[in-house]
Amino acid sequence: MLGLGVACTQSYLYDERRRDQLPTDRTLTLEGRFCTLGTNDVVRPIKILFAFDASQSMRVSDPNGTRAFAVVQLLNSLPRDPNIEFSVMLFAGSTTASLTKSGLAEFEPLLSYSPGDFTRLEDQILNYTNPNSNRDSTDFIKALSEIYAILSTDITANRNAAVGAQVDARPRYIVIFLSDGHPTFNQDDELFQGDAVKRIRQLRILVDDVIFNTVHVFAPLQPVSSICDVTGDAGCPLLIVNQDAERLEKMATLGGGNFRDFRNNEAVNFLNFNIGQTRRAYVLKELVASNMSAPADSPPDAGAGDSDRDGLTDDQEIALGTDPNVADTDGDGFSDGVEVHFAQLGASFNPLGYMLPDGGGLDPGCPPALRGVDSDCDGLNDCDEQIIGTNSTLIDSDNDGMPDSIEWQLATQPSSQDLDEDPDNDGLANRNELRFHTNPLLSDTATLGVNGYRYVLEEDGPVDEEGRQCFRFRVENLSLVSTLPNRPDGGISLPDGGQLFLPDGGLLFPDGGTGYGAGWNEIQISIAMLPADDPAGRTILRTFHTTAARYPVGGIKQTVDGVIRVEAQDFIPSCYIPPAIDGGTDAGP
Repeated sequence: MLGLGVACTQSYLYDERRRDQLPTDRTLTLEGRFCTLGTNDVVRPIKILFAFDASQSMRVSDPNGTRAFAVVQLLNSLPRDPNIEFSVMLFAGSTTASLTKSGLAEFEPLLSYSPGDFTRLEDQILNYTNPNSNRDSTDFIKALSEIYAILSTDITANRNAAVGAQVDARPRYIVIFLSDGHPTFNQDDELFQGDAVKRIRQLRILVDDVIFNTVHVFAPLQPVSSICDVTGDAGCPLLIVNQDAERLEKMATLGGGNFRDFRNNEAVNFLNFNIGQTRRAYVLKELVASNMSAPADSPPDAGAGDSDRDGLTDDQEIALGTDPNVADTDGDGFSDGVEVHFAQLGASFNPLGYMLPDGGGLDPGCPPALRGVDSDCDGLNDCDEQIIGTNSTLIDSDNDGMPDSIEWQLATQPSSQDLDEDPDNDGLANRNELRFHTNPLLSDTATLGVNGYRYVLEEDGPVDEEGRQCFRFRVENLSLVSTLPNRPDGGISLPDGGQLFLPDGGLLFPDGGTGYGAGWNEIQISIAMLPADDPAGRTILRTFHTTAARYPVGGIKQTVDGVIRVEAQDFIPSCYIPPAIDGGTDAGP
């Protein structure tokens, strides 16, 4: 019986009638298992920066140094976690100073401090319980500029050093700004109309979060008069104190943080500042599969595929004169699809530029060093992302759970959250259009049953002790499309049959050049996860890529049984090397 079963299967697979008499079988199924991240899979470093006002006005506002005692108390209460770092910055006048062991404006691990190191640090901070230690004017703009420099330098250093799972170890930065809120000169325009605080908060797009908290400290030895001086220059003392508190509160609002107001000798504490956890479990947000070689609805026509995955079909590229096997025909750093799209909107782009001897002739805007660079490995070049409006360091720029590459491919907005919108009014929100691989700008529900991807998802056992939940999934009806053969060495394909198939599915041409044959498709499936304790937190993606999928050439598709099986370990975070389309698999960001 076994021999008969094999004979029948092979007879069907290699039936000559499949070339032209039987319907083309071009659908695939993805099935397998994945697990969300547990508490030990991704660590979130927490970095705390104390910005300590040491200017002369604090002699009156905080003569007993209550803010110094509060900083020491918080440092001593922090959990001894290797992923917690801190820095203490003093500001007065136009200068700042760092109370780090190195003396540099940087973060240092809490656990790197010995008892002796802590004692010395405490002594330095508590020196400001002596009012005479406070001196010089108060300049908030200078202090905020230094805070921005410390954070941005640390973010860049972390990104450059990150490898593997560390790519997802995005720090949470917490700034605690302690002051009486009274700059020597009026700086409100720069504080609230300018970007002095805003740009610090904006750094959060690069990390887990940046939170700017403020603390108003006003504990004078003498009570403040509520009577205004109408004859002299003392003004209204209590009104000034209230205005100073309001200034700090506005700064905290702009910085996405908390404001605390400590007056009348009330003890300064940080009880309502949420430091957060360094280890968190994650929950599933989105699951989406896509054939990156196929436009929406996966049309079966020859030439309807996108061999180089640049956003233009092969037929479109042939009509335009661009190379359907090269994503950036003229090598100017912008892919053909991006250039054509924005040229149609009126921008000055030409996908067929030609470099002149003086270096001109190509579309400006992408420096030579960035041409062909894809920093986040999401399939979009860095220069493409500049034009599209996405972040070249994030796979999911708008944090909606969908990779930028899929949103760009299927014409939703990768730079803004629009998954709940329905621009074509067909009853399918963009989220479902992306998951079904249909066109969000065209009412195509009539063909949904034929063209749409179908998903089955179920939990695979209970949540484990680290908060990890596993799932079984099945995605059916992924349609393959016809693509062109290619010659990576620049040779010419011979459509008349002057080629020999290699064992790996590649091609050997008469001149000795190699390449790959027609029909290969790139398939990916991504899972997006959110921190279980923060539904608005930064998404983390894991993706499986494969090029083991082939449109039926000679009547036979690959895989021959129509199923690609994916294991949990196949979903990985790191950049993947663009595949050589030889039937192999690669995992990606």
